[in-house]
Amino acid sequence: MVAGVRFFPTGASSAGDFGVAVFSFLIVLTSIASSSATAASLDAEHFSAGLPVEVDLVGLAFGLHPELLWRPFDPEGAFHLRAATGVMVGPELTLVPVSLGFREVFLPTRTVRPGLGFGLQLQNFFPYGHEHILRLDQYMEITVDVRVRDDMRVGLELSPEFGWLGGFGLGMATRVGVQVDLPLH
Repeated sequence: MVAGVRFFPTGASSAGDFGVAVFSFLIVLTSIASSSATAASLDAEHFSAGLPVEVDLVGLAFGLHPELLWRPFDPEGAFHLRAATGVMVGPELTLVPVSLGFREVFLPTRTVRPGLGFGLQLQNFFPYGHEHILRLDQYMEITVDVRVRDDMRVGLELSPEFGWLGGFGLGMATRVGVQVDLPLH
């Protein structure tokens, strides 16, 4: 440990990026301005549930990272608020992330939709043989998904992560999963 910075044997470490925060804020404003709805709705058709399999490339851990997506402005809209948690297990540690953020999908009514996301992730590291480490990360997402049914999509997400509170750390996660619109039919 160097001046409060913790490193894993794999070299995990990170720092925040103000430019990403500004870019993300502009995406949120664009989504709100282009929305046809004025009030947030908690009706089931505004929600989707995802079950991605995740591989954390820094720290090498594998597991599930379920997510709940809420489209507050329009059930077919491009702006999603995201809440997720999961458990990843690897040869050096067990990782339990808790994430809150947003995702903007482009071309929301098309079969193939690219997207970008940003958020905060509370990383709970349980390295084997060492004490628990808690770190707050900022994450970004680059996504693409493909519609396979009217209410189901299959997607790929790349998520670089930058730890800046609780220790310096870099991370990279890859997720492949299924997203289903609610209510289930």
